[in-house]
Amino acid sequence: MGQLLSHPLTEKTIEYNDYKDIVQAYNSVGDAAFTNGKTRLPRFYNCVGTMQGYRLTQEDAHLVINEDNAIRVKFFNPFKSLTEELKLSIFALFDGHGGDNCSNFLSGGHHKNENSRSKGVAKWIAYSFERHGYGAYMKVGNGGGDKEGSPEYKVSPPNTKRAFKTMQGLIMQILKDAFFLQDQELYQYFANSSCGSTAVVAVIINFEDLYVVNGGDSRCILSSKSLGIKTMSFDHKPQHIGELLRINDNGGTVSLGRVGGVLALSRAFGDFQFKRGVYYSNNRYNGYKLRQSSGIPPQESQVTVEPDVLMHKIDYTRDEFLVLGCDGIWDIYSNKQLVQFIKYHLTLGVSLDGIVAKILDHGIAQANSNTGVGFDNMTVIIVVFNKPNETLQDWCTKMKFRLERERGLS
Repeated sequence: MGQLLSHPLTEKTIEYNDYKDIVQAYNSVGDAAFTNGKTRLPRFYNCVGTMQGYRLTQEDAHLVINEDNAIRVKFFNPFKSLTEELKLSIFALFDGHGGDNCSNFLSGGHHKNENSRSKGVAKWIAYSFERHGYGAYMKVGNGGGDKEGSPEYKVSPPNTKRAFKTMQGLIMQILKDAFFLQDQELYQYFANSSCGSTAVVAVIINFEDLYVVNGGDSRCILSSKSLGIKTMSFDHKPQHIGELLRINDNGGTVSLGRVGGVLALSRAFGDFQFKRGVYYSNNRYNGYKLRQSSGIPPQESQVTVEPDVLMHKIDYTRDEFLVLGCDGIWDIYSNKQLVQFIKYHLTLGVSLDGIVAKILDHGIAQANSNTGVGFDNMTVIIVVFNKPNETLQDWCTKMKFRLERERGLS
């Protein structure tokens, strides 16, 4: 195994986003400028690590849009009837199959020199927020409705696509729309290709609200104070009853845990051989029909791009960090094991890039030719939930002391 670990395919690529330039700029002007809003310390320090492993190709890709390249969108809030500016930080991981074409496209690897709004799925997230066209059912009082004392709701204008009772529901639908639109763009390029990709995308809105959008078997988890672990996504496997029913209803089969005996997951971008009968517009940017006028809806295809969306209100007094990983990571670690691994090394004072490197090294060391575990591409992203005006060093020190107290070491 020692000889295998020295193989070029096991070399790691670490992207450590500690935003030193922003920190230096903040230190040069001092706290006064911070209070005036002229400059501030970064939020959501993060580190990405990836390893090809013993696969012949690297089919994982990722996308980090944060701080100076964070996306600002003009969003019409139907609950307030006004347009607001939202700041979006995006952390995304894409696990490709059948080649790296789809995963690379989703991450924006085909146009790296353009701004963040033009990168892969981020383009459609911004597009969907700015042009959503949804309305709201507004609560206007009590005493109406079907029952005495029940709230009354004001119906949205008839030209809206759909009305929502909560902002959370509206944003979840917007993020689903972004996935549908991205898949339609992919169809322009890969309609006759067998490539596809999972996607797990964490979108943080105005530093407050976390939405995790997931399609496939990549995964996202949230670590919180006092050993708390919150699952922010659920794997989409063909043998799960809901997925199996949709596949069978569309004329497909599942054998050996795979759609058509081929694909080991039931939701993904691309894989258009399993989306026969879905209508796609020929117009790349305008006139998309999310409710199809002909053919089957994209939600009902054997392999659908429709994601699950989970929302979490960030509590900086409890929430610690977010972890995104491809299935190659979760073949090695359970949710609890990975969080414990990260926290153990934080207690030892290891930096984020050092922890990510150890996650990958430990993963490849578990390679087993009998089970296939440890032979997949491996990519992991750790995102820090640091408070306003909290440096990365301050966060690491806080975590070290907190974890020592939890373990009775101090």
